Amino acid sequence: MKRPLSRKSGLYLLACLCLLAAACAPVFLDPGPNPARIEVELTAKINPALLEHPGEPVFWDWGLNLVVPQGPLPLLKPTEPQDFKVIPKVNPLVRKVTFLAPTGKRTYLFQVSGYALRTRGMGTVPVDLLDYEQKLELDLKPGQVYRIKRDLTSAR
Repeated sequence: MKRPLSRKSGLYLLACLCLLAAACAPVFLDPGPNPARIEVELTAKINPALLEHPGEPVFWDWGLNLVVPQGPLPLLKPTEPQDFKVIPKVNPLVRKVTFLAPTGKRTYLFQVSGYALRTRGMGTVPVDLLDYEQKLELDLKPGQVYRIKRDLTSAR
C-alpha cells in the first residue's frame, strides 16, 4: 500500500514546481524610462501540404528580441502578458502585440518558427514547417511607435 505524501513532502514538491515554473518563465528586457513602442501585427500559417495529416498539431515560437554582443537575446517586454514559446495547436498564429523598446540606435531580431512534433525512429522530434527571421536596425525616440506587420504563409 502506498503511503500518502506527508505535509512536508507536499510543500517541498510544491516549492520545486514553483521554482521550475519561474525558471521557465521568460526574462524580459528592461526598456528603461520613457521607452519606445514596437507594435507587431502577425499572421503566420502553415501550408496544409506540409502537414502529415489534416489537423496535425502545429506549435509556434516567436518574439522580438534585442540583439546583444554576447549571451542570450533578451525578449522585449509586451504591454500585455502572453506566451511566446511553445504555443500549442494553433494554425494560423494571429497576434497583435505592443512591445516596450529601449530608445536609441539598436538592432532587433524578429523571429517566427512553426513546427510539428513527429515520431522518428524511437522518439519524437520537432520538424520545422516555417522559419522566419528578420533583423531590424532602428533608431527609436522616446515615446515613438514603430509598426511591424507580417503575413507569413509557409511554402516549400
